[in-house]
Amino acid sequence: MTPRRWATNTRAWAYRYLAVRDGEYCAICHATPTTQNASTTQNTLDIDHVDGNPNNNHPDNLRLLCRQCNVATSNRSNPRKSDSSDLCVCERDRREGRPSTRIARKDANYREGSSEMQANLLYEVKFRRWLMRKVTTEGGYDRTTAIAEGAELVGCSPATTARYITKLTSPSGPLMEMDDALYHRILILKPHLTKPDDT
Repeated sequence: MTPRRWATNTRAWAYRYLAVRDGEYCAICHATPTTQNASTTQNTLDIDHVDGNPNNNHPDNLRLLCRQCNVATSNRSNPRKSDSSDLCVCERDRREGRPSTRIARKDANYREGSSEMQANLLYEVKFRRWLMRKVTTEGGYDRTTAIAEGAELVGCSPATTARYITKLTSPSGPLMEMDDALYHRILILKPHLTKPDDT
């Protein structure tokens, strides 16, 4: 979906939500807004509807795509435009592997690495998405509950989810901790990621 279909303010908040939830990169080729290539000539990515229905704005149906992947996805879903010889560069990179990914894979191959690296490959992304949804929808979430419930939901140990929370609350992470009135540790979004009050 192109940005023109959203009101400016609505698109800004949807974009911010998706960037916090999934990361600010293309869901297909992982290009970022700062990547210098033909697919990201603007400062932001496109908001795409996974099912192709522009009226279905459910958060699970939205993702961020670079312009090139967004156009290629719409062309593939349109039988008149689809052509087997029209293989987008992003699709080719995904199949053959991007040079930067191949280099990084040599340095840190999660599939053949230590058991901890393999566990991170299986559990961390799922846990982070679950926790970010909880924090953004509820305004905050109890840290102890997040550790135990997250471990149960994704199938890893509480020690592992506690490590993931430590990463999420690091200076580069999107979350911070604070005490509530009963001195429970609560996870909340950092101030620069929260929606300003409508006053």
